[in-house]
Amino acid sequence: MTFKIKLIAGLAAAFSILLLVAELSYTSFVRNSEDRRWVTHTHAVLEKLDSLQIHLIDAETGQRGYIITGEETYLAPYQDAIVRIPRELRELRELTADNPVQQGSLDRLEPLIAEKLGVLENRIEIRRTEGLAAGVAAVAEGSGKQFMDQIRVLAAAMKQEEDRLLVLRSNELEASGRRTRMIMVIGEGLGFLFLAAAGFLIHQEMQRRASAEQEVRTLNRDLERRVAERTAELADRAKELERSNMELQQFAYVASHDLQEPLRTIASFTQLLAKRYSDKLDDKAREFINFAVDGSKRMQTLINDLLAYSRVGTQGNPFTATRCDAMLDRILKNLKVGIESSGAVITRDPLPVVIGDEGQLAQLFQNLLTNAMKFRGAGVPRIHISATAQGANWKFMVRDNGIGISPEHQDRIFVIFQRLHTKTQYPGTGIGLAISKKVVERHGGRIWIEPTPGGGSTFCFTVAEGATSDANEKENYELRTSTSAD
Repeated sequence: MTFKIKLIAGLAAAFSILLLVAELSYTSFVRNSEDRRWVTHTHAVLEKLDSLQIHLIDAETGQRGYIITGEETYLAPYQDAIVRIPRELRELRELTADNPVQQGSLDRLEPLIAEKLGVLENRIEIRRTEGLAAGVAAVAEGSGKQFMDQIRVLAAAMKQEEDRLLVLRSNELEASGRRTRMIMVIGEGLGFLFLAAAGFLIHQEMQRRASAEQEVRTLNRDLERRVAERTAELADRAKELERSNMELQQFAYVASHDLQEPLRTIASFTQLLAKRYSDKLDDKAREFINFAVDGSKRMQTLINDLLAYSRVGTQGNPFTATRCDAMLDRILKNLKVGIESSGAVITRDPLPVVIGDEGQLAQLFQNLLTNAMKFRGAGVPRIHISATAQGANWKFMVRDNGIGISPEHQDRIFVIFQRLHTKTQYPGTGIGLAISKKVVERHGGRIWIEPTPGGGSTFCFTVAEGATSDANEKENYELRTSTSAD
């Protein structure tokens, strides 16, 4: 399980628990408030019962004071009580409307209170009309006391019921408070637990990421060090390879140049020997001399081609703007004899202006055209030259209808001295396409063969418009300087 999933799951669980705790807390608070309201309600009922009894006592006290003194001022408590008592009975009935027991007690209490108030009113009237002795006699009669005793009994029963309810409701209030406190404590505990778990997970993830970052930094430093070492090693190898190639090219140039003289000597003296002593030599000796002369000439041709191959990278001209149409016109004039003897038909599309070594590009086109005429089929050689733009490069195509090249040999033909046919079938040294490949590479491109519908071959090569040859020109200058004495 990923850190993201763990964190989301933990937050979802914490949120759910918080919602549950909030709901339970709200329910508990509502229940607690309801219990508190009922406790307050019970106290209110008890207070009303006490107030009712007090007002009855006040009424009776005011009545007695008036009977004894005859003063109307003593009737003030009585008059206040007879106003308040009905109102408090109504309030008491409203407060106990939910309790059938208390309602029944009130049904019995109200007539008793009415009777008690009636007795008090009657005694006051007797005192007022018949005098003190009659009033005292009325009090001594004792019916008012009986009503008051019955009222006290009913009020005590109602108080006892309210006390019972008060105990129950107080217990419920206390239990509700405990539940509320417990829910809050559990909620806080769970919240703290989940916060601690989330903090632990985040701490672990931060440590893991810090460790991973440190490992990545270590690996990056190690990789940078290895890349730097490998880059330095490759740079050294490249310099060594460049130096080796330069030495090899210079050696090939010098060796080929130095081989020219002994070959010319061998050929000259062999021909001189054949001319001076031809009448003294038999046919076999003359055949051997002809073999030697032919071998010398072929060797000289091979050395000349090798010199041409080595000069591609060492004695090229600076790159300039080259009009390929005009260059091709000159090439066709040079190949006029070969074109007429083979009957070749050469066509072309408009060709571009490119930046390159005009002499080497002419050699490239001439090699491809000569091969197209040399390796022709039974029909008339037909050759077409075209060019298309490819980004910053130009792609040239030389298509013919000759004998074609098998796919397995299409890379081999660009290797120096590689031939697909014997010299008796098709003359040559097998170096022309190798020179062509080297010319194309010097111009920042590549050369390859594409399938040609209907047979034949299509040689394709690219020329980079921005090709430069500063390094090559420096090499050319150094090599020409070192070999100028030859």
